[in-house]
Amino acid sequence: MKKQISNYTPEQIVSAASESSAAPSNIKPTEAHIDAVSQLFTELEMAYHNQFHKAFPDHRSLSMAKQLWLRMLVDLQPEHIIAGGRKALCNSDFLPSLNSIRQLADAAAMDGIPDIKAAYLQACNATGTKQAVSWSHPIIYYAGKATGWGFLRSESEARTFPVFERNFQLLAERVRKGEILEVPIAKAIEQHKAEPLDKTEQKLRLKILRSELGL
Repeated sequence: MKKQISNYTPEQIVSAASESSAAPSNIKPTEAHIDAVSQLFTELEMAYHNQFHKAFPDHRSLSMAKQLWLRMLVDLQPEHIIAGGRKALCNSDFLPSLNSIRQLADAAAMDGIPDIKAAYLQACNATGTKQAVSWSHPIIYYAGKATGWGFLRSESEARTFPVFERNFQLLAERVRKGEILEVPIAKAIEQHKAEPLDKTEQKLRLKILRSELGL
């Protein structure tokens, strides 16, 4: 059973989170990140009042926790941090840990992205102009394009799936970091409207036609 953050001292919180979090230390938080973490703590305090004040009984411990959480969540998008916190509020009777917030924020970032096997089958079965396909998520289009549509069609799953999987995972990480993928709009086939011939051109073409028909 996982320990709840309310059982930790501020120093233990720092130690546990430092060991378990993989957030890069060289990313600088933006104002949006600072606001997101502040909002997260405000909502956690409102939802878990007694547990919250037991975990952070004074200004020092609260300040330390906010700084730590900010460092460890800085690689996530601010909106996903908030979404992860609200997911925790809806699903947990206990004050969530930093790790659980990271997991929920990651899940929020990946919301809508299909299972990789389903994505692979969709890419393999796509026909016609790929930009015009109703993809369940744009990541499938870009993973298929990076893998190669011809390669997907002509080679076995044993060869194509590992390549598709790698491309899919790289794209999923980019989405997790906040990149928005959009399928380019397919170009419409230009239809050139024939311009009417002038009378001189009409007479000339009619003369040529009569000559060819022996009239």
